[in-house]
Amino acid sequence: MFRPGDVIDGRYDVLGPLGQGGMGHVFRAQDRRLERIVALKVLRPHLTETDADRFRREIRALSRLNHPAIVSIYDLGEGEHVYFAMELVEGGPFTELGPVTDDVEPFQALLDGAVLVAEALAYVHRLGMVHRDLTPRNILLGEGGRPKVMDFGLVQLTETSRQLTRTGSTLGTPQYMAPEQATGDATGAATDLYAFGAVLYRTVTGEAPFDAENDQAIMYQHVYHTPRPASEVHPGVPSGLSALLERMLAKRPEDRPASAAAVADALRALREDGLARATHRPHGGAGRRGSYPTAVANPGRLTPRWQVRLTEGPQWPAGLAAADGFLLVGQRSDALAVIRPADGEIQATLELDDEVTSPPLVHGDRVWVTTRDGSLAAIAWPSGARAWTARDVEAVGLTALAQDVLVARRDGSLERWGPSPGAVRWRAELTAPATTPPTVLGTLAFVGSEDGWLHALDLADGRGRFKVDVGAMVAPTVAVDRLLLVPTRAGELHAFDVLRHEVVWTYDLEGECWGAPAVAGRHVFVASWGDQLHALALRSGDDVWSRPLAHPVTASPVLAGGTLYVVTEGGELLAFEARSGRELGRHRVAPSAVQASALPFGDAVIVAALDGTVTCLG
Repeated sequence: MFRPGDVIDGRYDVLGPLGQGGMGHVFRAQDRRLERIVALKVLRPHLTETDADRFRREIRALSRLNHPAIVSIYDLGEGEHVYFAMELVEGGPFTELGPVTDDVEPFQALLDGAVLVAEALAYVHRLGMVHRDLTPRNILLGEGGRPKVMDFGLVQLTETSRQLTRTGSTLGTPQYMAPEQATGDATGAATDLYAFGAVLYRTVTGEAPFDAENDQAIMYQHVYHTPRPASEVHPGVPSGLSALLERMLAKRPEDRPASAAAVADALRALREDGLARATHRPHGGAGRRGSYPTAVANPGRLTPRWQVRLTEGPQWPAGLAAADGFLLVGQRSDALAVIRPADGEIQATLELDDEVTSPPLVHGDRVWVTTRDGSLAAIAWPSGARAWTARDVEAVGLTALAQDVLVARRDGSLERWGPSPGAVRWRAELTAPATTPPTVLGTLAFVGSEDGWLHALDLADGRGRFKVDVGAMVAPTVAVDRLLLVPTRAGELHAFDVLRHEVVWTYDLEGECWGAPAVAGRHVFVASWGDQLHALALRSGDDVWSRPLAHPVTASPVLAGGTLYVVTEGGELLAFEARSGRELGRHRVAPSAVQASALPFGDAVIVAALDGTVTCLG
């Protein structure tokens, strides 16, 4: 229709095509008057008057809307060409926020985005409008990954619903079409909730609720079939989110949530519940990014609030966790200490069979703990009573997966356990004893083995998907989008592209690596026994900044509120501004080494040293 260099109405310089639909073409253009880049949607010539009316309806509908999650209309032209200029949104589709993971940064981005879309729908519905064509590509990601709802070409005023449905209209996109829309029945606000439920389902699981070889077959499934629960398609989907999607995808409109505002409220509750679990999980979540949602108000002025002395502290790879506001410290002295964070008072000492060998995993109403003698104990929380003990498990590490737990074992296997010790849902054989805790990326679990292979296994059934030789590993991998960060014991950090099955970049840390890197935004933070702290670009591995350290680092760095916390073998806690590398503080917390990662907790940071010294700084 138009080519780069064409000028529309003496105002818009066409820069290139952006896409096309049934009614029009969309172009990137330069607005000469306001000197900004816009998107121009231009009506196709020779369309029917009905199509032209739909196009004009979109313009009128959009011009009435003023919401941060809906694209803005700038200008309308009805001369030789019927078009409108609108806000240019250059990000990808909403589905790029998934699949769901319980790691803080991506989980918050997904749920925050979903809340914004639900609020936008609530706003539209209050104005008496129904979108009727919500798809991932009609919800694009703008600046900062915030979604923008667009393409209101099928918008319908609710008071005209009956007139439209008498024509048997089934306009829309089949994969996201509500049953009543597929059959040409009356549509309303609940129709958009169904479509948004389908978009969310696709986002969190990676699969659409229904798929088939043709549109008619897909619409038939929407009308007569029930989609698999999202938590079955992707075992990492929280049960509460899976249940919400089930309600949104109910066949009858009256069985769906009462309103888009109710959906937004439910999503907010799920978000807060998910973020609260970060301190329950080793490294903050199943992807092990080392990021936490809490933040110290002024990390440059940390001072000790209290300090207590246990008989012994956590030795690598043990660590700290939190449960319902209490601190849990796994000790070398065959116990799990329960500490009140307000004043450091020891609330209980839970006796175990041997030295704790992994960070406590708080999951449901249980605290899972592994010990040196090979036992795996489940402690009832908050009573502290021993629920059960499984002997000779020889667990290397644990990872929470929805209601279940992944257990990497020294006998050369990875198992998915249910809540009780006998409920092994599947067992996958590795090529050698496991050496790292499992990491989850999408629908895959990754675990390293003693012979240097990194194994990728399907979360649903444990089937081996592929393996790659990376070298001996003792620290867990870290999952970020489609990348897996792989630290080797020899001191190399690999960035492995899971889709392309190739190493994107490798960085030499010049020292043995015992801890996982931490990730925030576009940066990777990693330390080793090379006495250097590195900040690297996530996509390229290029140096962003580095800082010399006085002592080697065994524990994984952690992030909270833009601050990077590093503990050392010299008994120090170091705080750095993550973006710039500026040192914010250096605190000697114990005369012995610290081998367990610091735990950001509320408005404080907790550090537990090898000699049993536990310090709260805030």
